[in-house]
Amino acid sequence: MIYKNVYNKRGIEPKNIQSPFELHELFFSITDPKGIILTGNDVFQRVAKMKKEEMIGKPHNIIRHPDVPRAIFKAVWDTIKKGQPFIGYVKNMAADGSYYWVLAAIYPVKNEEGKITKYISIRLKPSSKIFELIPDLYKEILEVELKNDMDTALEYLSKKLKELGYNSYDEFSKKAFFEEILNRENMLKKDSLESCKIDLSVVNSENSDFIDILCSLQTGFHRINRYFNEVFGKVSLFLNLNDELNKKSKFIYELAEDIRLLSLNASIESYKVKKEGVSFSTLSHEMRKNAELSERKIVQMSNLIEDTKKDIEDIGFNILTSKLTIEMITFFIKEMITNIAQTKIEEEKKRDIINNINELFNLLVTYSKNLAKNVYTSKSKLRSILYNIQELNVMINRLDFIHINGLIESAHTKDDGGGFTIIFSQMLKLIEAAKNEIINLENSITDATEENLTVNLITQVAQQKIIKIKKEYGEILNAYKDKDNKKAIA
Repeated sequence: MIYKNVYNKRGIEPKNIQSPFELHELFFSITDPKGIILTGNDVFQRVAKMKKEEMIGKPHNIIRHPDVPRAIFKAVWDTIKKGQPFIGYVKNMAADGSYYWVLAAIYPVKNEEGKITKYISIRLKPSSKIFELIPDLYKEILEVELKNDMDTALEYLSKKLKELGYNSYDEFSKKAFFEEILNRENMLKKDSLESCKIDLSVVNSENSDFIDILCSLQTGFHRINRYFNEVFGKVSLFLNLNDELNKKSKFIYELAEDIRLLSLNASIESYKVKKEGVSFSTLSHEMRKNAELSERKIVQMSNLIEDTKKDIEDIGFNILTSKLTIEMITFFIKEMITNIAQTKIEEEKKRDIINNINELFNLLVTYSKNLAKNVYTSKSKLRSILYNIQELNVMINRLDFIHINGLIESAHTKDDGGGFTIIFSQMLKLIEAAKNEIINLENSITDATEENLTVNLITQVAQQKIIKIKKEYGEILNAYKDKDNKKAIA
């Protein structure tokens, strides 16, 4: 096919053979701001079928597969250059032409001035039903791209995602992120309490102290993972709440418009009747007054919902990122313990291992802090929404009272109240729909508020454990730096 020549710059013939990558495995890579590989773990090297020295210093696109549209990578860079994380499916090509699919989570790392200094990408093997759609979808996008351009391909991607029920790529990626981690969790059924296991009889005595340090770190991170496993169970609630807020926000806007139109029609109709117009005029005035109050309250509530949605969405994302990162840390430590147990390792290798743990740990610290912040800010916003719902309920009940009085007045008039009968009939349908929708929203917000408190408590404990490990870990890192400095002085 022509795209193989256009998109394959490595001169390697793609093969329809999978490079071995198991579900329980995770791998990561760290690049500079231009995408040049700085480091990565052993699984990355094995799956890509490249030696470490063949990777370090090379652009990350050395593993790019020609089956993946360039539009996807444009979306990646457009997102991460803004300092925002990107989640997406990628098909990569190993050095021998074999392929492997990953769900990649790419995180920009910033310095104190807010400048991006590097990117950390953690990858897992996709296994969800969402992923089953991706190979064919990418093939379609690639065909569009080759006939047109990348922008047209991105528009086509957006169109296809909307057909699948996703309003944006961001919404799709967060859903895929959750489904992949959930499915992986269910299929592996891993014991989160697993501790460091190593046969001391096969450990090189010169490595024993360093392995003991790694075991200590792994055990500590496994303990923290228990807390993130617990809050992971709440992710679906927050994702569902966001869907609920999206739907209810639209309904509430329409409710304001419907109330306004009804009050306008009532005012017009009140001029058509004679003697009874005095009563209907009073009712239409009350409707108009209630409509104005309702509209102001609804606009205020809708703005609050929009503001809260971002926090709720971020809670789910930060839980997933924290969980994935801590599992990456524990997997990497286990991987290193297994690989170095029987051979003597140099100080440079030890420092490399420690620095990689440090990079991942700092990522965990960042997103666990973000989680704590989101949980805290959303708590007051959810309470405000509940308060606004109560006020909106009062206005709906007032509208119900007007409706009842309107029916009474209509019964006393000639011709059954003229057009008012139709208006009050419409009002009844509006009131019933509004009450049902508001009750559902109120229940969802109440449940989320209670779960938010639970997540807040668990997150606080996890934060304390993270701070404790960071303090101990900092001492370990400094100790290894001191060893290097003493050797240099000697």
